[in-house]
Amino acid sequence: MTEFEIFRQMGAVSRQATMAMNEAARKYELENNLFLYLIRIVENEGLTQSDLAKLIQVDKTTLSRALRKLAERQYIVKVVGEENRKSKQLFPTEKGRQSYQFLEKIEKEYVHEQMVDLSATEQTELLRLLTKVGQ
Repeated sequence: MTEFEIFRQMGAVSRQATMAMNEAARKYELENNLFLYLIRIVENEGLTQSDLAKLIQVDKTTLSRALRKLAERQYIVKVVGEENRKSKQLFPTEKGRQSYQFLEKIEKEYVHEQMVDLSATEQTELLRLLTKVGQ
């Protein structure tokens, strides 16, 4: 297997997972990767838009569009930062928290289904290798 085939397989795995989550999140109007932003906001309440962009590794324009949609759909609120009035902190609404519970369950089930055939040692090695490639 060539390095290109390995990298393409990594991309295929990522796209497959994203498509599955987008399908599950559709009933909450969280498709097109909006679920990803909401999950990170719930798990890191109060983080700034800049921090979220780094965490998800997305450009600020894409992030702004996604956050606008989440706010319009009442999943999140943006609060002007206390220390830096130019930055906005992100918080989930009650609707966002409730949706997160569903999304987290779906994500855990999906991950379990994909990883069930790997031993704990294989999972550890896979994480080590992916971390190494992602640096």
